[in-house]
Amino acid sequence: MVNKSWLNVAGLETVKFAAIPKGKEKFAFLYAVISVVAIGCAMTFSWIVGLAWWQAALLVIGCLIGAWATLFSLLEIQRLGAKPKSAEEALSEEADPYASRSVVVDPPTGDPYPHHEDYAQSSGQDQGQLTSRLTGSTPFVDAILSRRRMAKQTAKP
Repeated sequence: MVNKSWLNVAGLETVKFAAIPKGKEKFAFLYAVISVVAIGCAMTFSWIVGLAWWQAALLVIGCLIGAWATLFSLLEIQRLGAKPKSAEEALSEEADPYASRSVVVDPPTGDPYPHHEDYAQSSGQDQGQLTSRLTGSTPFVDAILSRRRMAKQTAKP
């Protein structure tokens, strides 16, 4: 018994693949056909020229990458050039993971980085402000400064 859980057949003409978005099933077949053609051309060429197996493998991989990239580019051009849908059509369909998105950005405040005090949730100073106002320095800095003082005192005649 063959496990066909990844394949859902809903009628004679419609085949649903798990990794293909809804409505784009025909492109899975297109990728498969282009892959078979690219592999066939690469293997025929390598047989005629007499390439070694590793050279033939590199040629097949290169042909597949080139063919898939070309098909992907053509499909993206088609998707970007498609007519936008009306609001009713867009709401009646499922969310398209490949659709263009708009992001609303607030205007600049003049501050390169907004401070946490500008937010209502802020309780006061952040950790950097609290530690910068300590009276003493860190033990590491104290050790360096004391060694420099000792070196200066021993260097004086």
